[in-house]
Amino acid sequence: MSEGSYGCTCKMSFSSPEKFNALIDDSKPGMPTKNVPQVLSFLLGPFTKLTDRLVKLLKPSEADLKNRAFFEESTILTFYTIAGAISALANSDSVSQQSALYTVDGDVSIGITDVCYATLRVRNHSFQTIKEKPDTPRAIMEFKTIDLAYGLFTGTASTMAELCAGNIYMSGMISMVDNINRILDRVAVYLG
Repeated sequence: MSEGSYGCTCKMSFSSPEKFNALIDDSKPGMPTKNVPQVLSFLLGPFTKLTDRLVKLLKPSEADLKNRAFFEESTILTFYTIAGAISALANSDSVSQQSALYTVDGDVSIGITDVCYATLRVRNHSFQTIKEKPDTPRAIMEFKTIDLAYGLFTGTASTMAELCAGNIYMSGMISMVDNINRILDRVAVYLG
């Protein structure tokens, strides 16, 4: 997967972020601009199935969460969604850009111990999310268990209590983690 439209077989344009959200929320497509029949076939088939699955995973019911495999899949997908949102907001949200301005260059490892990891790469106050653990992170923020991560993501666990209990591990350039946490506060505005 790569950004841009080079080599794409179909393309759809949206006049605003609200129009794109309408595609996700109400299945209202944008304007197909390349290979219209293939776009329509994709929207009516695989795309609808994909968005239905994503909604189920990212907005799970209590009943679904009782299934341990589903719970873990949902939490991991939420983790990667949050990791990507941090970079997106740091690069485009005016409030988050203030925190990005104070973030020094380097890689920050975020993760759930032995489950999943992501790198937040900072270069010249620009953020990039990479779906792997960095070799030489400048800072680390790691949650001890997937259950703890779920509790933190949903607001049912106390960050301060878990930090004091040693269930959230942080090391390295803590100012980077602090700036990322400020950006993380903005994620809820968009994903909440």
